Amino acid sequence: MSFLISVPDALRQSVEAATGGKQTVLYDEHGLPSYMYVLPKFRYEDIGFDAELGTGVCTAFLVDGVEVDQIFLGVYQASNLGGRACSLPGREVWRSINWDNARAACTSKGAGWDMMTVHDWAAVAVWCAANGYEPGGNTNYGRYHADHSQFGRLVTGGYPGVDDGVANILAGTGPDAWRHDGSATGISDLVGNVWEWLWGAKTVDGRLYAATDNDLGVAESSWADTGVDIVEANPWTSSSVNGTQLTDRMLFTYPGIDLQGRLYINTDGERFPFRGGSRNLGGGAGLAALNLADARSNSYTGIGFRPRFVI
Repeated sequence: MSFLISVPDALRQSVEAATGGKQTVLYDEHGLPSYMYVLPKFRYEDIGFDAELGTGVCTAFLVDGVEVDQIFLGVYQASNLGGRACSLPGREVWRSINWDNARAACTSKGAGWDMMTVHDWAAVAVWCAANGYEPGGNTNYGRYHADHSQFGRLVTGGYPGVDDGVANILAGTGPDAWRHDGSATGISDLVGNVWEWLWGAKTVDGRLYAATDNDLGVAESSWADTGVDIVEANPWTSSSVNGTQLTDRMLFTYPGIDLQGRLYINTDGERFPFRGGSRNLGGGAGLAALNLADARSNSYTGIGFRPRFVI
């Protein structure tokens, strides 16, 4: 673990005090800060989803088969500080970046850093489902499509609801309703603004390959062939492909877990996942929104990512 990660400082102390320890500030090996949400370990039975997902620890907290007590997730979508991904409030989020470059922008921060995974995303999503809360977000050019009184501060300084060619908001400038727990201490902008690339799954000609647990040290070539083909795009909750095996990663639906979002798929070649939706996706956005239609090389203004850290 880098020495800089554990050095107390005024910024970290103020963030931890203001959030009751739900957020902290971690520093990478280059001394760059990131605001991180501290998600403690839980079991599926702890949140009342053992019937849907089985019993035992949520897969996000399994690293090489060993349980970790917590994971640190970027409170904000990544911003660009000297070519490295940082989670910082009020900044323009990093967009127009492909999967490999997004991951490199995280791993170049030092040991323990990477981009958010399918396991991480699922852990937050099922927690939200268990607690009966789904955040809104920038799904209509700076505002929430279902409530136009909810809006953030546009990068261009324009008006919410106007397509100015970008219409992304500065990180975390939306209302608390856009945080995963509906509070000022929650994770921001999981829904809308920019799609978020994730590690840990891909499709090849529609066949789904996925990492068994949250060990980012494993090679992509070792991701398991699930034996499942995803062939249709539709609302996530009406997907005809379901099963506990991969519901724990929110890749398939399951009766009893009802979250907003649409599934998109391209069955031609290799496709990598991004989640959450973008600034203009409207009702297609949501915690369950899953896009498996893009190659790893694709990049455009609607795609970003988020850093994470595990000790």
